[in-house]
Amino acid sequence: MNKYIGKAGQYYRDVVVEMRKVVWPTKDELKEQTLVVLTVSGLLALFTFLVDWVINFVMGKLL
Repeated sequence: MNKYIGKAGQYYRDVVVEMRKVVWPTKDELKEQTLVVLTVSGLLALFTFLVDWVINFVMGKLL
């Protein structure tokens, strides 16, 4: 049991060390990246809608 407590403690120390290396984005960077994600997601949704609409239209004419 003591072996597992030691491993858990080492894991926690490793996590703390790694978290100190993290470079967090600034508020402006976060806003910009969020806008990019929302824009790309919207464009992909529009593209998917248009492709689906065209396929349904063509299949409706063929059948």
